[in-house]
Amino acid sequence: MTQQPDLKSKLTTWLGKQGYPLEMQVASAARKHTNFNIRQGWHYKDPESGSSREIDIVCTASEPKGIAEINFVIECKATKKPWILFSSDDAASSYHRLSSFGLFSTTARSAVAESLFPSSLDIKETDYDVAKVVPWLWKEGLIGYSLTQAFDGNKDIPYVASLSTVKAAIWLLSNSLWQTAEYRSYAISFPIIVTSSPLFECSIDGNGDPILNKINHGHLFFKQHINEFTATCVSIVNERYVEAFIKECQTVSDYLYEAMQSSLEEDWSHFLRESDGHSPKK
Repeated sequence: MTQQPDLKSKLTTWLGKQGYPLEMQVASAARKHTNFNIRQGWHYKDPESGSSREIDIVCTASEPKGIAEINFVIECKATKKPWILFSSDDAASSYHRLSSFGLFSTTARSAVAESLFPSSLDIKETDYDVAKVVPWLWKEGLIGYSLTQAFDGNKDIPYVASLSTVKAAIWLLSNSLWQTAEYRSYAISFPIIVTSSPLFECSIDGNGDPILNKINHGHLFFKQHINEFTATCVSIVNERYVEAFIKECQTVSDYLYEAMQSSLEEDWSHFLRESDGHSPKK
């Protein structure tokens, strides 16, 4: 007589299908390999509908003064059918590198651009040395322009996940889950999807024939009208690459805070002078 699975076994199977173990594994890797604050099962307000929606994980790199915040917004998808990232080498060619890097508040973008992309007329190739070593910033080669799930089933899963993480990243530019955002003018967000599905990149060769390669990490150039949003890249990460990718997130935040350091110090000094000017006289 075949033994029926007990309730615990059924629950374990169900949890695996729902994606909760993947979410917990990603959060665990972030706690292990970064100095970020980690929030799971966080809710944000949809910038279009105003409805409350959930995002799986937000990893936050903050600083003591509370005027800057970098958020890595992660949606986890425990799917089994392969995902295909359709890519070309000109998907983001008409956009500034920061636009295909992440989402920036105006103040943060100005500070990072001034530091990493000097505007002097006498530009030397070495002036971009720092920018070229920041993970994901100096993208070369293929960038995705469309993402789909292969074979039968819900082929919209990758799109819905992309839309969700981008909307959460947009909301975090003017809101914070850790503090009041009143004085936090330096805000940066990175939308990310982690999938358990095999991930492939599809491009074409010089003869127009498809080239299919299995990858661990790719970038989807996401352009859709969401209020004032223009475009950004969504990182698509296979679960086997999570630990390495999470370490890259820490590296990215370190470089960005270094790039903004002088601007942060100047704004903080200005804030202290303004506060002192409005303090009661003794």
